[in-house]
Amino acid sequence: MTNAKATTESLIDGCRRGKEAAMSAFYERFYPYALSVCLAYADNREDARELLNDGFMKVFRRIGELKNEAALNPWLRTIMVNTAIDQYRRTKQAPTVSTEQIEQVVAEPYQNDEAILAQLSAEHILAVIHRLPSAYRMVFSLYVLEGFSHRDIADQLHIAESTSRAHLTEANRLLRRALLSQTNLPHEQHRR
Repeated sequence: MTNAKATTESLIDGCRRGKEAAMSAFYERFYPYALSVCLAYADNREDARELLNDGFMKVFRRIGELKNEAALNPWLRTIMVNTAIDQYRRTKQAPTVSTEQIEQVVAEPYQNDEAILAQLSAEHILAVIHRLPSAYRMVFSLYVLEGFSHRDIADQLHIAESTSRAHLTEANRLLRRALLSQTNLPHEQHRR
């Protein structure tokens, strides 16, 4: 057993016993990971920190449910994502999408997606994702980052599956357009 593993185990044990020092050390250790999860769902860094803090409150209340240290990161990620979903449901109403709007949303053909992504950093892509309307960003993040199905997204966000699909399609279209506009590829390769 490595020292780092023993330290994580002792932090978890200390958190289970309500030790403030263990909770503080746990928070500091997992802050970067949890923040990276929350950033995908928040409108900005300040909102991400609020989600993160709400999520850590849940973590400390539910740490007894964690069965083993190996499951810590997925367990922590799930809590942060669910906190983001809860916050979204409390504060946001998804825009209504008519059947006509759904039919108008058509996936646009792009020949150079790989070349576009190669020019951009992860931070840049995340900044572009943050500019999406919150409903589109939430569906995009749940589908792409978490692997949720449209049925799961619809259940979690209290929307129709067709709305989830439309939001994802529109998010992809807006992301491609934004990313294309910020790359150095010749304009004629940018199909709009």
